Amino acid sequence: MSNMYDMRTVHIQNSFPRIQVDLITTTNPTKMNIIIPIIPATVRNIMDFTLLMAGISLNTFLGLFIVLNSTMHTSTNCYIMSLILSNFVILLEPLERVLNWIFDINLEMNLDYVFLMSYATSNLTIILLNIETYVIVYQKNSPLLKSLLKISTAIKGILFVWTMCIMATAIELHLYDHFVKEIMYDIYVSSTIMFIIFPCFIIVLLNYFILHDLTLLKSRTETWLSKDMKRFIFLIGVNTGFFVTMVPYRIARVIILITQSYYNNMAIEITYTMVKMYPIILPIICFVILKEFHQISRG
Repeated sequence: MSNMYDMRTVHIQNSFPRIQVDLITTTNPTKMNIIIPIIPATVRNIMDFTLLMAGISLNTFLGLFIVLNSTMHTSTNCYIMSLILSNFVILLEPLERVLNWIFDINLEMNLDYVFLMSYATSNLTIILLNIETYVIVYQKNSPLLKSLLKISTAIKGILFVWTMCIMATAIELHLYDHFVKEIMYDIYVSSTIMFIIFPCFIIVLLNYFILHDLTLLKSRTETWLSKDMKRFIFLIGVNTGFFVTMVPYRIARVIILITQSYYNNMAIEITYTMVKMYPIILPIICFVILKEFHQISRG
């Protein structure tokens, strides 16, 4: 086995030798997510197998629980289903590792696409979930409330998110193939900043307004509005799970690209493993507060 993940060479010869080409030839399905293993191979394989089995089981059970229960067919659960789908995209990486380990099957998967897609779709879906909660809690009398809570509205929003993310990811990966390494790194850094700074600003702002409204209600009624508070706690759990598991890897990768310090391989592999833990976070949050989740998601 190679001492690097996904180091597979593809040699491409130019049929027109007199034409000077400055483009980067793709020598690896993964350009940005190459990991130099520090964790022993046996430990890494067991971890991937465990995360794969747990991720598939938990997300499948949660998805079936929502689909088969008619009372769970709400706009909130449409966003949850979008997050579940994104989780399955992430699970493609440990699936590749497990198939290679047990069956010696090499899928030659482009992990850049896997991680960019799952990160972007999860990020934007969580923003939609925050916007919905903000309107439900903070804008109860808004004329937008009724239309926002429609399942059709949620489905349109999800389709828009996935379509835009598929297009944006394809464009970004295409740019990686047609620019020198320094510019390619600049694109990755810019993309990461865009998908961290702006979403964080939106989410923090919306959560501030939600908490402010809940605090005002408590001061007037001397009690928390239980359903709205449970919805807010659920939202905080989803937000925290995403930012604790998905964001550190991209931040670590950006720091390395900016500082050009390519020696902290342990930090990269640990944060890389944290990304693969994300698919089990959402189901666990839902199951921990199962009764409340059932009430919250029913609207």
